[in-house]
Amino acid sequence: MAERPLLLLSQPTKAGKSKRGGGGGGPSPRSAQEQLQRLGPRIDQLADALENKRIRLQSTATGLQPEEVLVLETAGTIDEFYKAVHKIDGLSFLAEFDEEDIPADDNFFVLKNEERHPYRGRVYLMFTNQTAFQQLVRLWKNKDSLPRGYTKWGDVFLLLRDLRFWSVQDRLDETGVLDFWRDRMTWEREHFPCEIELFFYPSVADRLNASAKVRSAVEAAGGSVHYESVITEIRYHALSVRLPVQAVDGLLAGERDLQLIQLENIQFLRATGQMIARCPTSNPQSLPDFFKTSTSPPSSAEPLVALIDGLPLEQHQALAGRLRVDDPDDIEAEYPAEYRRHGTAMASLIIWGDLHRPGEALAQPLYVRPILRPFHPPLNSGEIPEERVADDVLIIDLIHRAVVRILEGEGNEPPAAPSVKVINLSIGIGDRPFLHSLSPLARLLDWLAWKYKVLFIVSAGNVREAIPMDQAWGDLANQPLEEIQQAALKSIAADTRNRRLLSPAETINGLTVAATHHDEGILEVGPYWIDSALAGFPSPYNRHGPGYRRALKPDLLAPGGRAVLRKPVLESQQSLKIVDHSNAPGHCVAGPGAKSGDLNATTKMVGTSNATALMSRAAALLVPILDELRASASEGTSLPQEVPDALWLKALLAHSARWGVAGGHYQQLFETAENKRQLRNQLGRFLGCGLVDSDPILECTATRVTALSGGTLSADAGALHRFPLPPSLSGKQGWRSLAVTLAWFSPIHTLSERWRRAHLWFKPPDSRLKKQLERTGADWQAVQRGTLQHEVFEGEGVSAFVDGDAIIVHVSCREDAKPLTESVPYALAITLEVDPKLGEIYAEVKDRIQIKEKVGVKS
Repeated sequence: MAERPLLLLSQPTKAGKSKRGGGGGGPSPRSAQEQLQRLGPRIDQLADALENKRIRLQSTATGLQPEEVLVLETAGTIDEFYKAVHKIDGLSFLAEFDEEDIPADDNFFVLKNEERHPYRGRVYLMFTNQTAFQQLVRLWKNKDSLPRGYTKWGDVFLLLRDLRFWSVQDRLDETGVLDFWRDRMTWEREHFPCEIELFFYPSVADRLNASAKVRSAVEAAGGSVHYESVITEIRYHALSVRLPVQAVDGLLAGERDLQLIQLENIQFLRATGQMIARCPTSNPQSLPDFFKTSTSPPSSAEPLVALIDGLPLEQHQALAGRLRVDDPDDIEAEYPAEYRRHGTAMASLIIWGDLHRPGEALAQPLYVRPILRPFHPPLNSGEIPEERVADDVLIIDLIHRAVVRILEGEGNEPPAAPSVKVINLSIGIGDRPFLHSLSPLARLLDWLAWKYKVLFIVSAGNVREAIPMDQAWGDLANQPLEEIQQAALKSIAADTRNRRLLSPAETINGLTVAATHHDEGILEVGPYWIDSALAGFPSPYNRHGPGYRRALKPDLLAPGGRAVLRKPVLESQQSLKIVDHSNAPGHCVAGPGAKSGDLNATTKMVGTSNATALMSRAAALLVPILDELRASASEGTSLPQEVPDALWLKALLAHSARWGVAGGHYQQLFETAENKRQLRNQLGRFLGCGLVDSDPILECTATRVTALSGGTLSADAGALHRFPLPPSLSGKQGWRSLAVTLAWFSPIHTLSERWRRAHLWFKPPDSRLKKQLERTGADWQAVQRGTLQHEVFEGEGVSAFVDGDAIIVHVSCREDAKPLTESVPYALAITLEVDPKLGEIYAEVKDRIQIKEKVGVKS
């Protein structure tokens, strides 16, 4: 037990929800006459296209009706749009997507300070036939006198930006599958893998019909279907197929008459097996002698963390007896020991931390579900193969089955590790950078997090490409190192569109982790290398936010290993490449040895994968603290049982995050007169909530007090949490900091672009102390767009108050995507820290919580 353990606040009092600030209007609707002139010809064109398709179908298959997916693009939100769709027979609402930062034009714009600004729009997808389309046209022509029950269509028509049919370009040209096939064409001459994601139909009969159409088209093209998956809870339906080289050759040549890609049931054709882990060529070193005497966890201990990754070396000296490998797919049979790199490295970091300076090993075994395997194209037979998901596997289905197996059990089998509270995903889908809509894997994690109350900790993803620079190396070479670093930082910021998060890093309920330029080794920069960043600052290989609906992403930054840049050979070169070399710096991790059977080797590695693994390790080390708090709880205070451990871990991991020195440096480097008001929002994509320091969340000090509280809230409800102020602080001037972190899991709404059903938030604490503090860190609106609100207030002003005063934190809940019928659990962490010169405060806060307990118990 710590000398000064974390405290538990008294039970909150009920209250209504508080008012939220912020928000803003969307673009104004156009007049009916304007819309008629602008869109009338387009509607006529679509009607003609549908009629021509009907004629073609009737010439080959009498009685078939033409079907298409109709896309409506609007300049704003149409509340409960999907209800309007069901009024027309033949229309079935399929999906809703968010479009951000649509450029202003003459038709739609947001007017601010007499200037036109970009706006947010929506894309609605509906399944339609000719009869339904004709009824839609009739409504359009009579939009000034719509019949009862159809008035919502008036809102649609006045905000309509465009309408079109879902096209080959949507389902094929913009998914990256053509690039995937083009790369594979250099060595593959037989069958090409592909994932076909279908539009999801609620009706089982419609799904079977859509599947039959796709299977028939695949077979007609000479291909084969290997696997099919349906996950109704996230509206996911996909098939894993193989297409012959002749069909792929034609598609790569620009031919678009293949029946398969014309099918209206298909939403996307994607590459398969793109969940990839890459490790540098190792230069193995031996483990320290420390590991020769280390002991394994007791056999009775149950796992707290699950690692879904590659297969680790189970008998490695640093891991032996510490893993519980569950391999139902028998991946081990095709996974030579010398290729087991990524899983071994992640297991090593979760169990020990950086082996340059190993910490206390986890007291529980690490559950491991291997899903990667070596992938070695014939042309690269001399290289270390990538570790990746197999070609014919649907990644979403695989991870779904893995998590269900862990927490619920498969078939008649019991759960493999029901004690797991954290699932580590240090791998991402390389060809699915986030853009506007949630990926199926992110949707899956959000649903699984809510269903099982488990915390997914996910890596933001790495950028392997060289940093494009504005200046030639000849102009930079003789500048001071700090100026080269700043030039690289500005170039990275300018290239952020190409550094978007990799799926599933946009997850709403999970924690997304990026990396800082830090490890515990001694950095020795060779003559041809450049230290890429200031120590502890964001790493140059990070991928950037924001997340879904401009939510703050990444959530946290943690050490990912130091990366160095290679000095260009040519003075004209305008890029700097991150060194991927066996002697490069980074975290020291367990790895395969130089010889087969070498089980005590280490190597070095960097990446957001590392940072994610270290956050999972930190979560596991927090669980005993929660157990101690439960054991020491008194009658008036306790950890609410309805709040799962995963939420306490989510709140505590984020609670120590601060922008710190890095935030000040970034603000100074990027601030201009034009962006000053929006700078916090822009910097959030690099810094998230901040850089994590795990030590402060393990225990309190005499001048730093952390207290926890939580509960459940339903829609339109609120709760008041009281953090007592230490009387000795009254009237004193000096530095003080107040940090408040609120974490929750939200149920999801699969038909709404809002996605999360529950929005919880706290208003800035209202107290005399708060009036002297200023908000630091991320933008206050951005931190309310996900399921983690973390804010820090600092200042040095004088506050006058009397004994009994308290910081009041008002937590509220509202429906976001309606309806919200569930009670939503949440965890709250509050920390007050002061300059040691102001005196000790821990005992005063603790005593006043206990006084409040006694009063509450007596009453």
